[in-house]
Amino acid sequence: MDVLKRYFHEKWIGFAITVLSIFVVSMLHLFGIFDVLELKSYDYRFTDVRGPLTGWAANDSTYINLGTDVVLLEVDDEAWRLMPETWPYPRGTVWGRVIRNLAQAGAKVIAIDIQFDAPETKSEYLHEFAEKIMSDDLRQLIPRHGDKMLAEAIREAKAYGTEVVIAAKVANEPTRQPPQYIAEPVKEIMKAEPEIGLINDLMDDDGFSRQYPIFGEMIHQPGRRYLTLGVKAVKSFLGIPDTTVPRFDPANHIWNYGDLRIHPYGRSNSFLVNYYGPPSGYKLKLEEDYPAWGTFPRYSLAYVIDTEDIDLRDPMEDIDWMSQFLPGKIPQWIDTIEDPEERQEMMDVMGISGEFDVTKTPFYNKIVVIGVAVEVLHDVKSTPFYNYLGIQQLTPGMETHANAIQTMIHDNYLNVVGSRFHNLIFDYQWFHVLMSHVLIILILALIAFFLLDMVNPIAAGVLVIIEILFYYALVCGVFVDDLTWFIKSTMAAVLPDTFVKNNYSWFSTALPTIQSSLVVPMIAPIAGILVTYLANVLYRFLNEQKDKKFLKSTFGQYISPDLIDKMFENKQEPKLGGETGVHTAFFSDIQSFSSFTEVLEPEKMVNLMNEYLTEMTNVLLSRNGTLDKYIGDAIVAFYGAPVPVEDHEYQACMTALEMKTQLEILREKWRSEGDWPEIVYNMQHRIGLSSGPMVTGNMGSTMRMNYTMMGDTVNLAARLEASAKQYGIYIQVSGSTYEVVKDKFDWRFLDYVRVKGKQLPVKVYELIAEKGKMNDTDKAVIEAFSQAHELYYKQDWDKAINRFKEGKELEEMFPGRSENPSNVYLKRCYQLKENPPGKDWDGVWVLSKK
Repeated sequence: MDVLKRYFHEKWIGFAITVLSIFVVSMLHLFGIFDVLELKSYDYRFTDVRGPLTGWAANDSTYINLGTDVVLLEVDDEAWRLMPETWPYPRGTVWGRVIRNLAQAGAKVIAIDIQFDAPETKSEYLHEFAEKIMSDDLRQLIPRHGDKMLAEAIREAKAYGTEVVIAAKVANEPTRQPPQYIAEPVKEIMKAEPEIGLINDLMDDDGFSRQYPIFGEMIHQPGRRYLTLGVKAVKSFLGIPDTTVPRFDPANHIWNYGDLRIHPYGRSNSFLVNYYGPPSGYKLKLEEDYPAWGTFPRYSLAYVIDTEDIDLRDPMEDIDWMSQFLPGKIPQWIDTIEDPEERQEMMDVMGISGEFDVTKTPFYNKIVVIGVAVEVLHDVKSTPFYNYLGIQQLTPGMETHANAIQTMIHDNYLNVVGSRFHNLIFDYQWFHVLMSHVLIILILALIAFFLLDMVNPIAAGVLVIIEILFYYALVCGVFVDDLTWFIKSTMAAVLPDTFVKNNYSWFSTALPTIQSSLVVPMIAPIAGILVTYLANVLYRFLNEQKDKKFLKSTFGQYISPDLIDKMFENKQEPKLGGETGVHTAFFSDIQSFSSFTEVLEPEKMVNLMNEYLTEMTNVLLSRNGTLDKYIGDAIVAFYGAPVPVEDHEYQACMTALEMKTQLEILREKWRSEGDWPEIVYNMQHRIGLSSGPMVTGNMGSTMRMNYTMMGDTVNLAARLEASAKQYGIYIQVSGSTYEVVKDKFDWRFLDYVRVKGKQLPVKVYELIAEKGKMNDTDKAVIEAFSQAHELYYKQDWDKAINRFKEGKELEEMFPGRSENPSNVYLKRCYQLKENPPGKDWDGVWVLSKK
């Protein structure tokens, strides 16, 4: 528990950002910001994840074997071309005949998705004209009124046990009282007592048809429910009594209607249509001659009306197709075949037996949905299969009824988490719906937060993408009731086509069984993941920029900006306060600085120092050094704190050499300016370096503190800088530094000394150049000096003196350099020759000056 409390205390801002992200995404989801994308992801699951349930493109024969109960009878291009009458087709001679033919062919329900809410124009005109001229002869010639003939056909169909359902609409006329009314078939047709069903569209925000209403209501008749065309067709098919009305069961969230258990979409009177496939009559426009999708069995209206007493426009196609499905009817062209064997063979091919068997007709015990599919009449809808295979395919409006009907009969409803995934704000119980979605968003957002907390943002970004892919695979998998769908589809996409075809069963996904498809919101939860990740990363970035700005303002005068950036990249926070560590101390001082103050005016002196210190500090910071302070002309610095520098000894040595080079450049610059005293042109500085344990941190009083260093290593570096003057050298390095980087530079072993203030002697070296870059003059000097040095430690004073004399001649002397190591040892040899140190001499020389 304490661990959790401590973790929450440390991460509470991240948790707060995550909770805020969840809240923001949830509110956006509630108010429909993600709705269009959510709807498209829903369609994607139909087109690219599951595919059709029926037709030749179905993954398996589960639903094909189960069979469909709907047959489509279309006013398609073929009917448009062959029908003996032009549109709108006469109600008596066309629609009445169609109803009779279907009823005789055993259709159980005929659902007509065409309105007959106004009298037939042609019949009305002819009968009115006959009345005006009062001609009995004309009355005898005029056909009976189409509406009456259609009503008679409906009565006959009902006598055959076929129920007819005709389309109606809830119409709105603002100037009418009441403004709403049911636009039902004309009275003459209604006298035959057909069923009527509403066909009012229920479109989503993007204009697609995904839901189907159970019933409609009018404002002035609340509680009175007018069933829709599809529901009325199912009612007639299942024999639900007329007295039965849909009733909502809030406990089970179900609409009960007879034996039907309709799963509503949210708290509404509509349900999601489980579309069985793309438009049945659509054919791919490819070089290969693929058949139409065939989601439902479909026939052209021209076929059903084609009997021996009807002539189609094209005699070559007038084969009396419907006669084979009518009792006692044989197509005339078959009957005219003289050879009995040939006639019987043709009857067998056509499926016509000697005795009529109504159960063999394609319409037997089916719901026949009649409507228009020809494009010129524009009765088309966009459904989830609109972009199937990447091809835009509009579905005839009649087929949306067919899909809704089949969904109800098969009881094949889609299960939805929270009962809806869009338009949440319009649901009566929007809070309960939202909470079910918030739970998903919460879990995924917290996972994203913990991933980001465990690793760096880039790695977390990769893991978040994996999390999104996992959730995507889960959402698609539960829709097809197969959690391995993503693996199978991915493998099928990357493996060779021949291998996939040869092992198709390994990669195919079986169609989901009845009511096994689960619709889970996809976009809002993924948005929750992304917003949580981006919000936390943005906070970290801004916080790091704030901390970096603070550190740069605090440490910018000590360390380079690049070093601070590196510290942030490696997540190395500077530890303020005293801390012991092995670092390298750096001291530099201008030679004979007091002489400069004597010959330069204060203003010029300040300008000179500013330029000098700026250039030297730039070199220092470029080598990851930490500037401690300026003491007049002196620079005090160290390497390895507050940010660790692994090769701090090397960086310090390179700083000394680069400062030497930079000082040469400054001298040339000043010389070119020509307005400086001669001493400026000959400026030299001395540097002392020493590596070892020291304490670094904020030190000082409670009133004022400074980030600095202290310890024996620091004191030694200061002594080495000062004692370099005694040897006439400019870079003096302690043995501790030398041992680490001796193979990277050229050196001169200088002395084994005990500096003032220290008891233990140390070996000291002069840093000459980077390895391999020492010039010939220095090589000769070092060779002579080294030989003389060996003689010196052997106490062979005379030979040593001779060699040091040779070395002295080789030493480079320039203005400002009044001493050199060879000359120092030459004097020391004379002194020791007169006062020998003895056989037990350890070679240590005691420096009496700082």
